[in-house]
Amino acid sequence: MNARFTRRAALVAAACLGATGLPAFAQTAWPTKPVRIIVPYPPGGVGDLGTRAFAQRLAARIGQQVVVENLPGGTQVVGMQALAKAPADGHTLILASPTSLVLNPALRLQLPYAPEKLTLVSRLFSSPLFIIASNKLPANNVRELVAYAKNNPDAVNYASTGEGSATHLATALFAQMTGTRMKHVPYKGSAQANGDLMSGEVHLHFDPGAGTLALVNDGRLKALAVSGAQRSRTLPNVPTVIESGVPYDVVSWWALAAPEGTPKAIADQIAAATAQAVADPSLQEQGLKLAIDYGASTPEEFTAFVASERQRWGGMVRTLGLKAE
Repeated sequence: MNARFTRRAALVAAACLGATGLPAFAQTAWPTKPVRIIVPYPPGGVGDLGTRAFAQRLAARIGQQVVVENLPGGTQVVGMQALAKAPADGHTLILASPTSLVLNPALRLQLPYAPEKLTLVSRLFSSPLFIIASNKLPANNVRELVAYAKNNPDAVNYASTGEGSATHLATALFAQMTGTRMKHVPYKGSAQANGDLMSGEVHLHFDPGAGTLALVNDGRLKALAVSGAQRSRTLPNVPTVIESGVPYDVVSWWALAAPEGTPKAIADQIAAATAQAVADPSLQEQGLKLAIDYGASTPEEFTAFVASERQRWGGMVRTLGLKAE
């Protein structure tokens, strides 16, 4: 996945160069001032850390400050509302995700923003989900987890990053596929769930966060498995869920979106600048430490990808009968 994205990044970045070989940024109206990236999560989670690392490289390439602003709340609705009110000039972006672009419109009849009207710019990074457990949970792998949950219906509490969030739906899908019943406990972000995981108040979290993995590495939490078709480079000794006998393949992703009405020429420039930034070897190395894979796309590629995700997960929401609580 990472190699493919890197090749794509190189191709898109090449489009930034004019016939003179000078960067296209110097010849266009973007950016003319600092760029703000809204992160609809609290500080400290994988979305926040991954965006801040990217913002440093982006700023170096566009010659403007890139400010990251945390606006958590309302299953990412608070951040999306702020984006909707921003000028459509490319100077305000948001870290979008399956929750804000795919699941919120599938779960809610009304939203204070229009996901289908946003300007989709580029994919940014992706990660498998790590099945993280409290040390007090009497299960050390997926098979033991499924057996315990089946023998003790509703005894396992699982955390998510909010009602109807990607981690909520991912865990609900796992429960449906394994025939288990577990109780949902929503949090505003991964960092808030970690304390309750360590105390044993909640038992499980399908989490992509590097911060949580640090707690695994020092023994305060344990990793039972990783989603996705392949093992993670970050925890290579942890098996995939598929290896445990459950055909479960889910990968989380994050991307950049802009307000409705952002000119295509500006969206293309942002995507090209993103491709240049994520091709930085030092950022790729930092991504490994964060357990994420950086990679860019064109606006057209990302728009098509989101359409396919809406079809996939919209059907899953209906199949599971999920509703925003």
